[in-house]
Amino acid sequence: MEKHYFKLAFEGHHSEPRLMSPSPEAYLFAEAKLKNIWPIDYNYKRPKEDTFTLIEVLHKFIRRIDGFGMYEEKEAQTEFRDMINKYLVCLNNGYLLTESGYIINLPEDGLGNLITQDLPENTEDSTTEKVETAIKMFFRYDSGETEKMKAINLLADILEPYRDSLKNITTESHDKLIFQLVNKYGIRHNNFEQRTNYDKPIWYEWMFHYYLSTVHATLKLNLAKKLI
Repeated sequence: MEKHYFKLAFEGHHSEPRLMSPSPEAYLFAEAKLKNIWPIDYNYKRPKEDTFTLIEVLHKFIRRIDGFGMYEEKEAQTEFRDMINKYLVCLNNGYLLTESGYIINLPEDGLGNLITQDLPENTEDSTTEKVETAIKMFFRYDSGETEKMKAINLLADILEPYRDSLKNITTESHDKLIFQLVNKYGIRHNNFEQRTNYDKPIWYEWMFHYYLSTVHATLKLNLAKKLI
């Protein structure tokens, strides 16, 4: 706050109107569903969910105003994440404010590296958006089994258009593994033939890791074919 990184968000600056319109209090209530939170008291103990939502909103609207009156967003957000993540990592089993601006449970190192890995350059924007949505849906701090199941399903849907191509690269048994996981274990379909009596927290984490790895590999293989 001392650096006035939220001046544009809270008050506006010169001819630029405030980003939180019509007022910070109204914006936080209408858009973020935060009540009685303005003015912000950083020493006030509020529910974790409200605190995390506030952090995500602040990350969205932080701006650095340079000596020429220009508004810089990315560097200010990076500085904010570096600061706030030092505290988030110490809470419970650890949390992380991502570059995309939402808070997730801190994944283990292997999966953490995977979720921050960039997709190939020529990946369609719609696919990138689906992957980011799946990651947010699975790892968000308040995600339950339903959200995690939908995240796995979303990754499987990304692979569906590549199914014929994958058959030529992998084996028939691997093709069945990719799609039967979601088709037979209560992820994609809902009927009496589904297997649902399994330890979902453990297997959902493995499924998500497996599908996200497969999406990365498939997109890289597809890109390589285009370059040949």
